[in-house]
Amino acid sequence: MARDKAMSVLMCGTFDPNFGRNRQLLRLMESRNITVNVKSYSLWSTNKVADVRQGKIQRTLRAVAVYGQMIVALLGQTLNPRRRPSVVLVAHPCQFDAVVVGAICRIVRVPMVIDYFVSLHETVVDDRNIVSSTSLTAKVLRSVDALSVKLATLILADTPEDVEAFAKETSTAPSKWRTVWVGADTDIYKPTVATSSPEKVVLFYGTYIPLQGIDFIVRASLLLPKEYRVRLIGEGQERPRIEKIIRELGAPVELLDSVSEVDLPAEIAQASVCLGIFGTGAKSSRVIPNKVFQCLAMGKAIITADTPAIRNHLGSAVATVPAGDPQALANAIVALLEDDVRLRELETEGRKIFLEKFDDNKIAPLLIEALQAASGKVPVSKEAPLTAMAHLRLPLVQRALLLLQPKSILEVGIGQGAFATRLAQWGQYVGVEPDPASGAVAAARLAHFPHAEFRSGGMEKVEPFETFDLVCAFEVLEHIEDDVVALCSWVEHVNEHGSLMMSFPAHQKRFGAADIAVGHHRRYDRKDIKKLLGAAELEEVSVYPYGAIGGHMLEFVRNALLRQRSGKVASMSSATSASGRLFQPNTPLVGKLISVVASPMKVLQRPFLHTSVGVGWVVVARRKRGTL
Repeated sequence: MARDKAMSVLMCGTFDPNFGRNRQLLRLMESRNITVNVKSYSLWSTNKVADVRQGKIQRTLRAVAVYGQMIVALLGQTLNPRRRPSVVLVAHPCQFDAVVVGAICRIVRVPMVIDYFVSLHETVVDDRNIVSSTSLTAKVLRSVDALSVKLATLILADTPEDVEAFAKETSTAPSKWRTVWVGADTDIYKPTVATSSPEKVVLFYGTYIPLQGIDFIVRASLLLPKEYRVRLIGEGQERPRIEKIIRELGAPVELLDSVSEVDLPAEIAQASVCLGIFGTGAKSSRVIPNKVFQCLAMGKAIITADTPAIRNHLGSAVATVPAGDPQALANAIVALLEDDVRLRELETEGRKIFLEKFDDNKIAPLLIEALQAASGKVPVSKEAPLTAMAHLRLPLVQRALLLLQPKSILEVGIGQGAFATRLAQWGQYVGVEPDPASGAVAAARLAHFPHAEFRSGGMEKVEPFETFDLVCAFEVLEHIEDDVVALCSWVEHVNEHGSLMMSFPAHQKRFGAADIAVGHHRRYDRKDIKKLLGAAELEEVSVYPYGAIGGHMLEFVRNALLRQRSGKVASMSSATSASGRLFQPNTPLVGKLISVVASPMKVLQRPFLHTSVGVGWVVVARRKRGTL
């Protein structure tokens, strides 16, 4: 295979190049002959828990020295045209590195991809309980998590479930994330014929972290037949506690220290059955640990907790039990080891699903696509520029999206699709627009969104059976003479637990020349919103005004510009059709200038969000409970 000269990656950070996930990313890139330059700087020891607990002054001085060295090297690479990479990849642990590297990449205009393998806040605060959730450290970790994601061009995670959780935690759209499975190195983990043994060995190996639920394995060992051998291999944070439990219970468990990765496959091969993880935390429910992939690659039967991640992606290829249930685990071990046919079925099915979904040949394209998308070598979805007034609505719409987390969206009257390019990042998206001229622009803008569909026309283009998590209509309802009938027709497409979000101009007393020129029938007062929602059997979730001060200035200018035009409107329908094209930024430069102008206006409107002061409303509603 010829080397791809157009793609080069600088793998930069304080990561450990020998850590399994980091070796995997390097292996996948090299398998596709991508040029990779590795710049790793030692900041973390092998015991990261001890590093976090280290004295603040000592840790800070060490970080300043290391990051200073990294910045010099990064500038040397990115400012040299001959050495400039297509992408900078920040490996695990990425967050602190990404804040430093991301700032430099923004300055030198090089895209950055980060491997958000774990959340710092979740790991340190929730999973390992190293610091209190109310501590300053916890707040810093949460901020660093969010900032690292904001600075990244694209972010990698190891399961779709992690993508969903991390996107919500960091307030980012799921479209900015990519799944790259952990997988396994098949040069190391491959089917091996072990020496025959009458022993029934139940094997667990790991790093003794809370999400693994090792204490449940220990308690399950007390419920197994005496001839079964439960073997635990590894070291880590939880091992002293586990040893104490074993002593107190007199559990028949064999404890071994960590073994090298060279020797680990032999231990797996000798086992009768291998165990996954059994922790009850949120993190445990979202991950598929490397041990599961490694055992699948070797064709070994696995028992692990029944979690959404396991259920969604491995199905019947592994045996599952409820998380945190020693009795269920013991029952599953006995049932499997007393049924040779079922044991062989799991071994075969596990190896098959690994080859079909998680082999390097299947995972490498996922990583390469992410790197190419970040570098601009493949078409990527881009947000279209907004009008100044749309910029004022945007923070309220984004707040609602983060709260609702919709996976399917219908937008009515999308105009030229500027908001559509933001909504389509959240999941399956359908947008309808009756004006052919605006629709053509919207269709082109949505072309690079893989889960977006544009339909030319109105609500007749939406099938009666189609329902969505969220139905949106921005600056549409005021153009419709019978707004109640229109709203009721939209509500029919909101699913049982879904919501409706819409915006429209505020305060009838502000009805002016601009409203006439663009085909408005009305503006809405607070009492009108209540009446409208009641007529459509909706209950209010939130109502916020937008455009205080800045919007008032924009409306003053718009009324002045459109005063002459308001007396020449041929019909309401023609004015409505033209309104979607009015004052739209037609170049990226104009869009950026409008964004700059709108930024202080967004700040000015914040103190008025809990008042009625503004030029428009953003309303979120849902069906009244008990209605369909």
